[in-house]
Amino acid sequence: MKKSVPDWLYRHLLFAELEEPQLTQVIAAALPVRLEAGEELFSHGQRASRFYILETGTIQLYRLSAAGEEKVIELIQPRQSFAEAVMFMEGNLYPVSARAIVPSELWGFDMKVFRTVLQTSPAVCFRLLGRMSQRLHQLLQEIDELTLQNATMRVAQYLLRSAPHQNCTCYSVQWETPKQVLASRLSVRPETFSRILQQLVQAGMIQVHGKTVEVLDAARLRNWAGQSD
Repeated sequence: MKKSVPDWLYRHLLFAELEEPQLTQVIAAALPVRLEAGEELFSHGQRASRFYILETGTIQLYRLSAAGEEKVIELIQPRQSFAEAVMFMEGNLYPVSARAIVPSELWGFDMKVFRTVLQTSPAVCFRLLGRMSQRLHQLLQEIDELTLQNATMRVAQYLLRSAPHQNCTCYSVQWETPKQVLASRLSVRPETFSRILQQLVQAGMIQVHGKTVEVLDAARLRNWAGQSD
């Protein structure tokens, strides 16, 4: 029996402008995927046939360096889409690899079917362009952070971006992602990442309980990050 498509998926921003016959066509070709922790979804250079939307779990997008070291490019969280831009790339090859960090459930969407829909719906084309432009802006901002900020500032900014909303002063961050993966995402060594967290604990700005980080004073953390060198 095929898994039922969740209601929220019909309202995903990639599909919000689709008319009912178009949406039915796209959903009918959707494929549910379940991955165990550590299982690969696709590999860098593999021919792409589907883009994905994550339902539960966490997916890491990464590349291997010439020396064989992993560099985490992005951590995908539930309800985020990824690989949709590959539909428009020459050769239709995945530019990164994707692996589940924890048991994860996804929906894969047929690129050929979605491209056919795009040809008949300018509104959906603009929606998709907006989504890709937003992701590009985020990546450019992260490149600025990697090149202009030191390791301490990057860790602090990551904690601040994890706030449930902008005006939060105290909040909890639940990390299912292993520390070494987060460290790679922030371009710091795992031991440096742990040391910075310990500094924040000693300064009274955070508390760490296993995989939960309590941010005790976001404003102070923001000021401290800006003064770090």
